[in-house]
Amino acid sequence: MVKSKIKLTIPTWATLVYIAMSIVLIPWTIYLGTSLPVHYLSAHWDISWIGLDAAMVIAMLITGILAYFKSIWVVITSSVVGTLMFVDAWFDVISERRAIELHEAFFLAIFFELPIAITSFYLAYKVISSEKP
Repeated sequence: MVKSKIKLTIPTWATLVYIAMSIVLIPWTIYLGTSLPVHYLSAHWDISWIGLDAAMVIAMLITGILAYFKSIWVVITSSVVGTLMFVDAWFDVISERRAIELHEAFFLAIFFELPIAITSFYLAYKVISSEKP
């Protein structure tokens, strides 16, 4: 990694939180891959969701690694995580038809996906606002 002359303040929790979240999402992604229907009003519905969750796993893992190395690139990856979490929450809620699944989607969006998204954008903001030449 190229060392920057800019001193960054990256919270110490970022490394652990993002790597842990990426690890937790791996079994969830595997579960989705085995439980989602192959067709759900569109072909390859299961692959669409697995792809989104895999992107979240990768973005979270890279964010955790970049936070560990105190890299300015954490701003981009944490912003990607935030965006992917908003997208995931949106499509989870919008795509549910049955009431029980809609309630579950709202619960996950309000208590997990949106807080992770907001935290990710906050991390990017904190790093940008802490730059010191």
